[in-house]
Amino acid sequence: MSNPIILSADSTCDLGDELRARYNVQYYPFHVILDGETYADGVDLMPDQIYEVYREKKILPKTAAINTAEYVEYFKQWTDQGYEVIHLTLGSGLSATYNNCRLAAQELPGVYAIDSRNLSTGSGLLVIEAAERIAAGMPAAQIAEEVQALTSHSQASFIIDTLEFLYKGGRCSALAMLGANMLQLKPCIEVDNASGSMNVGKKYRG
Repeated sequence: MSNPIILSADSTCDLGDELRARYNVQYYPFHVILDGETYADGVDLMPDQIYEVYREKKILPKTAAINTAEYVEYFKQWTDQGYEVIHLTLGSGLSATYNNCRLAAQELPGVYAIDSRNLSTGSGLLVIEAAERIAAGMPAAQIAEEVQALTSHSQASFIIDTLEFLYKGGRCSALAMLGANMLQLKPCIEVDNASGSMNVGKKYRG
């Protein structure tokens, strides 16, 4: 008989409260640094607060990867009780989080780190795939192998309404922002599910 399985993910999978409860997903909150203070994503800092600080102070947040020691401590609360843990991380092309999680998994029995190679809904869909396999009674090692293989089929993209935040974050020039605003161009950001990096795709007008 296989050990009971805990399903976990970085908070960046953005499942929402309803899906998170339905599939019994544990979150490890990302670190968000805003105005000199460090917060836990979705715990003591919500998206609306980030926009509020930006409107008042023109300050953008930064993020810090979850480190290996934090992952080890987080997983031990379950492995010490005989559980196995499947954890999906933010894409390795976007953060050092996956590598840190992988190193933590090597230190503990029965922990499986999965590189989502994606973010937000792209990784959220993979979390649901893992949850459905757990419900079907599959062993953790097989689930991890199958879900990791599914990353090449999970595609995510999103339209940016304004280039203001990219400009403020140093990711585009003032000229590019001005031109996009004048022409009402909205770029589509596509996630490369081979590496987890983000690239600019088509540009939509209107």
